[in-house]
Amino acid sequence: MNMYSLKKSILLIVTLYLGCTSSLSREYLSLPLPKLYGVQKTSVTMTMDGLANEEAWENAEWTDLFMDIQGPDITKPYYDTKVKMLWDKDYFYIYAEMEEEHVWGDIEERDAVIFYNNDFEVFIKPNELQPYYAEFEVNALGTLWDLFLARPYRRNGPVLDEWDINGTKIGIDIKGSLNNPQDLDQGWSVEMAIPIEPVNSIDRGHSFGVGSMWRVNFSRVQWEFQLNNGKYEKKTDADGRRLPENNWVWSPQMAIDMHRPEHWGYVYFLDNKIQTEEGVEIDPAYATAYQLLFHLYRQQLSIDQDDNGKKQIASKLERTIYEANNYSYTAKYLPTDLGFELRVQHDSGLRLSINQDGYIRSSNEK
Repeated sequence: MNMYSLKKSILLIVTLYLGCTSSLSREYLSLPLPKLYGVQKTSVTMTMDGLANEEAWENAEWTDLFMDIQGPDITKPYYDTKVKMLWDKDYFYIYAEMEEEHVWGDIEERDAVIFYNNDFEVFIKPNELQPYYAEFEVNALGTLWDLFLARPYRRNGPVLDEWDINGTKIGIDIKGSLNNPQDLDQGWSVEMAIPIEPVNSIDRGHSFGVGSMWRVNFSRVQWEFQLNNGKYEKKTDADGRRLPENNWVWSPQMAIDMHRPEHWGYVYFLDNKIQTEEGVEIDPAYATAYQLLFHLYRQQLSIDQDDNGKKQIASKLERTIYEANNYSYTAKYLPTDLGFELRVQHDSGLRLSINQDGYIRSSNEK
């Protein structure tokens, strides 16, 4: 090949390359990352009385104060809520303190819908690559609703109310009085011991111990109230319609929906305080890829996808570079017989994929 032909070939290659890259669009996203917490291991015998008097609780860190479920830009909750966590070989311990001027509740039946009262809720997903998770709700009377979800409601996940962890221990302490509108209370606290083995067993046999990570979030449902013949009830407007509840959470959900596990916090089970201070971290490129994957996933679920629509989605994704939290990613959409698969990839080689039911594969998976 002579020099003229070589230069012409190089020019053609460069032209084709520039033509391909110029056809790509860039979408810039700021994706909030979940909260982090390192759980210290305790060797102390714990009593679930709602008081958290054990020395181990004194050494445990408080979470940040809860915020509105939609995120920090929404009005700050008018009562403070905060949580501590501990663990041992048998239990995951949770202690929550909630400011409250009127502590009330009337649901006493196990596995009733507890959030019809003011309540405290715990959500646990033992494997972030799988869609299933557990939920626990408790009111000021200590009434428990524990349930298992095979996948979130957005994918019509079946709810198993009959899934009970009978070894769960609950202690309630009320700083004031219960169901007495004649005085002002300071608040109430919940102390819980959730057995680890049955929760971890929904992760299909994965081991649990020092270094394990669960996705966890906490929610507080708070209703405005009115008195009816001296009894508390949920407040209604002038037309008799019940006012919506307040939803306050530890790790923001960015929507009025607790059933978006991708936003739940990263909770690491550590051995001691030194590990707690130094061992809690998540690769921001991975965490951002995870959030981007679900950002695109939620978009797909909201679209009515016929064959033509699927082709348009695939074309858009493959022509877009996603600049999320200062990291660059490419994405791909693959129609399947059962639905679809979405893929996200970072320059480092990190890859995440998700199918229509929320099952995830990761290049980091061991």
